[in-house]
Order: sequence, then C-alpha cells, then structure tokens
Amino acid sequence: MNVRAEFYIKGRRLLDKPFHVKAIGLPNVYLLNGVSIEQDADYGTLITIEDIPGLHRAVGLYVVTKSDELTGSEFRFLRKEMNLTQEALADRLRVNVQTVANYEKGKTSMGAADAAMRALYTLHILSDEADANLIRAFTGAVVTARGAAKLPERSRKKITGSWREAGQRKAA
Repeated sequence: MNVRAEFYIKGRRLLDKPFHVKAIGLPNVYLLNGVSIEQDADYGTLITIEDIPGLHRAVGLYVVTKSDELTGSEFRFLRKEMNLTQEALADRLRVNVQTVANYEKGKTSMGAADAAMRALYTLHILSDEADANLIRAFTGAVVTARGAAKLPERSRKKITGSWREAGQRKAA
C-alpha cells in the first residue's frame, strides 16, 4: 500500500491542491502549504519551497518513525541526508558497497540494516547537546518497535524548523 505523507507549516493557509514534491526522491511526499508556484515569461514555472532543510528533516523523521520496512528510495534519501556515499555507509554498516546499492534498488532485504539506518539518521539529526537519555530511548524504540517512537514536540520542532507532519493518506 502506498501512503501519502503530507507536511505543512503551522499557521499558514493551505493550498487548494497539495503539491507533490518529486525532487526529494520519494514518491509519496506532498506539501499542504509552504510552497509558491509562479509563472515567469522567460523561465516558465518557478517553484519556491520554504525552509528546505527543515522539510528534509521532517521527511526524515517521518521515514524513520514509520512502522513499515524502509523502501530503497527511503534508504537512499536517509543516506544522502547524512551526506554519506554508498562506500562510507557500507563501512558503517559493515557490508560491502554492492549490498548498499542493492538496498537502494530494492533488490536485497535490509534486515538489521533497516534498524541501523534509522538509528544512524536519528543520531545524525540530534544536536550534540541533546539529552543522551532521549537518544537512547528514541533509538531503542525505533530498533525494537520499528516506528512506534515519536520525538517530544519540543525536540521535533527544534529539528524540523517550521515544518509539521500532517499525517498519512492512501495514495490516489
């Protein structure tokens, strides 16, 4: 089942029609606001998305806290968000680079790499001064319950900026 992940900036007017963000590399990300679309006579359609780093972190948190196994495109998205090459990630996961490539192509079941990737990304986005107990509790819940954990709203806001997750809907 494909699930639509929707994001919005609190306090802003919603768009008439959700905007499908294709450039992010995931097939199911839609924005309910925080995007402007203009037509320019010289350049055509101009799309401006507010606070792209915050949006990327909000999408990353959505991905690591979902209950389903990571897809190949989600695995690639998280790797790129951490600015890791396939080789660097392979070293961290103690697998060969072809295994990482196969995860990203959806050719190989991730097994424990799914939980490891979620934990790596979570540690990546938490600030250095983050409470160690929060890190242990959150990554432990992600590893054992696969998506049952949610960050407290204050921590989530600090990481994602102005972007919020609207929820999930079945894709049309």
